[in-house]
Amino acid sequence: MKWYSRLYLGSGLEGKKEKLIRKLECNAGLPGICLLTLASNGQDLFDIFSADCLLQPVLHGHCPMIVALTKSHEEAVGIAVQITTETYEKTGTFDVKAYLLSCVPESEDPVTEYPMDRLRPRRRSLFRKNNI
Repeated sequence: MKWYSRLYLGSGLEGKKEKLIRKLECNAGLPGICLLTLASNGQDLFDIFSADCLLQPVLHGHCPMIVALTKSHEEAVGIAVQITTETYEKTGTFDVKAYLLSCVPESEDPVTEYPMDRLRPRRRSLFRKNNI
């Protein structure tokens, strides 16, 4: 998964950033945590969804860059509004991706990726050989 290097965090998550990222990368369910990502369709600005959606391997492998972690959908909407407002005030456009990448100094990498091989193996109890 791709993580924005200057990840926005919701209230109460400031000291838990590394732990939450590690759990999401290891495919652990995190009920109550919402992710704010860049839009997957290229037309919208953001996508907001529950972190539990990443338990599906397809979504885990194709998740757009994660910009924020929050405790609720409302908080994610608030951060999306904040980022969009900052983008428009500083650039005069709504190109959020370009704005976020420009906020990171050239000496830093704007996106952090973790390898997919860290995923925990899944049990396939529904597809046992003796299950007829």
